[in-house]
This record gives sequence, structure tokens and C-alpha cells, in this order.
Amino acid sequence: MQLPPVRGRQIFQQPEHMIPATDLWKLFSLVELVDNMRQQGDMLFVDLLNALRIGELSAQHMAVLLERESSDMDGEFSIERALRIYPTNKQVDEHNNRVLQYFRSKNTSIYKIRAQDQLIDATKKLNENTSIDSIISKDINKTGGLPRELAIFVGAKVMLRANIDVTKGLVNGAIGFVKEIVWPYFRRAQVYAEDIPSVLINFGKDGIHKIEPKSIQFPALYSYGTAERRMLPLILSWASTVHKMQGSTVDYAVVYLGNKLFAEGQAYVNLSRVRSLAGLRIEELDCTKLTGKKPCNNDALVEMERMRRYSENDERIRNSTVKNA
Repeated sequence: MQLPPVRGRQIFQQPEHMIPATDLWKLFSLVELVDNMRQQGDMLFVDLLNALRIGELSAQHMAVLLERESSDMDGEFSIERALRIYPTNKQVDEHNNRVLQYFRSKNTSIYKIRAQDQLIDATKKLNENTSIDSIISKDINKTGGLPRELAIFVGAKVMLRANIDVTKGLVNGAIGFVKEIVWPYFRRAQVYAEDIPSVLINFGKDGIHKIEPKSIQFPALYSYGTAERRMLPLILSWASTVHKMQGSTVDYAVVYLGNKLFAEGQAYVNLSRVRSLAGLRIEELDCTKLTGKKPCNNDALVEMERMRRYSENDERIRNSTVKNA
């Protein structure tokens, strides 16, 4: 029931160019996990999510959500602390910029960190009319998750964009607050535009950890060969997209359920990132997105039913074989 990639196929859909081949997905048996671990203890929320997941949200459920809609954000839901979850990158960028402006208005010392890029395996030379910036994608997903620029300061809310240490919870998507910026050569502040510091981040229950700059190689544009970027594997994270939050769990979030939701099942994935109703605020609520023609991922529901039937038949065949033996 997770969202497929934007403009991509769901995992159970055979690509057209592979249709003549065996559909390997159809050979899997289903092992269905039925206990909700993320929202355990909040049965009202669990019941609401289960109904939304299959497109059967009731008037009572809708009333519960309407109670969580609010423009009064304070405490854990304040602008400097709350995570907001939006469907589009544009909304995410706009909110992160709003929060940056909020901190600038308080005269916060904000540093701009710029990635160090270079060609390390060039297939052709850069000329005087071609800069290194022009041959490196602006899409962070094509640069190993490392951003070109990062505005950072003590207190900034950030998200890891790389797996650093899974055993310590330092994984892609982990969110925390910057506790200290450690500049090169024991400097007290940024001296050169090329400076890339290390950062101490408070990841809450996962503790405080030092995040170092990371180097990643990837293809340069226009067949220039291989580029390498050295940068902090971090992005600002007062807001994030629903797609990027898949698999993540947070205690508090302000979620968007308005008319910009564009994918089946997006409202369900958005809401279900939060552990409880107490940790939920809704910025905008369009009821038709939750109860209209496409409130849930219908293709995924059909596939789930097929897999359940297949697994039941498979179980009956196994039991029959054991009895006959």
C-alpha cells in the first residue's frame, strides 16, 4: 500500500517490455502482517487509518480528522519544530524557505554550505565556456542524495540523505536538530566559501551523532564522464514530501490533506507517518480527497486480494499433501 515512484510503476505491475517473460511477482506467496506497531495504543487512529486505506472512511472518522484541522500551531507544532508533510516538492521548498526567513528575522547566524564538485574520470575536457555546475544535475536524486547548497545553523531541523550507520539509526530519512557546527581547523565560524563543516545532530531517541561530509560519485551530464561531490549528506527538513517520508515514523507532524494531493493512497500514507492522533495537526483538509472516487490505491487492493486467495489455495494444497502423505 506504499506509493509507487512518481510516474513509475507499482512493484506488482509487470513492465511492458517484460510481458513476454515470466512474471516473477506472481510466484511469491503472501505473508501478511496484521498487527499495527506504529500506532499501537491508539485504536481510534488505527481504525480510522484502516478505513481510509481501503476507501471506507465514515462520517465519524471524518469528524475526528476535522477536529485535528487547525491553524493554531504552537509547542511541538510550532514553525521552528514541526515537520510538515506535503505532496509536492514545490510546497516543501516554499515552507522550508518560510522557516528560514523566520529565523533570519530573529537575526540567527545562518551559514551557506556549498558542495565541492569535480570531474574525476573525464571523457572530455571542460572548456572556458563550460563550468562544472553546468554538467551536474540539479536533481538531488541524481547526485547521490547530496545537495548543491545547504543553509545551516544551530537549531536547524535536518534529514539525513544517506545511510551512515544502520545500527545507530543513522539512515536515509532520519530527522534531527543541529546541535553544533564543527568547522575545519578548530575555526569558530565559516572563513572560506569552500568550508564544509562536520555537524553534531540530536536525533532524539537515537542520540547525538557527528555527521561528517561525504563523497559520492555519479555520472556527469552530457557524457562528460564521472563527477564527484563532497558535501554534508543533509537537507533542511521542516517539511518533506509524502513519497520521501515512506517508511518513516514521527511523533508529531502537520500534514496536508488538501486539493494538491495527486496520487491514490497519498492521504493514507501521509496520515499514517504519525504515531497517534495526539501528535497530528492538519493544515488543510479537502474531504473529497478522502472520500471521492480515488481515496485509496485500488490497484494495490485488488492485488492484495489476489495474493490472499493465492496464499489460501497454496495452504490448502500443502495441507492436502501432508494428509495424503
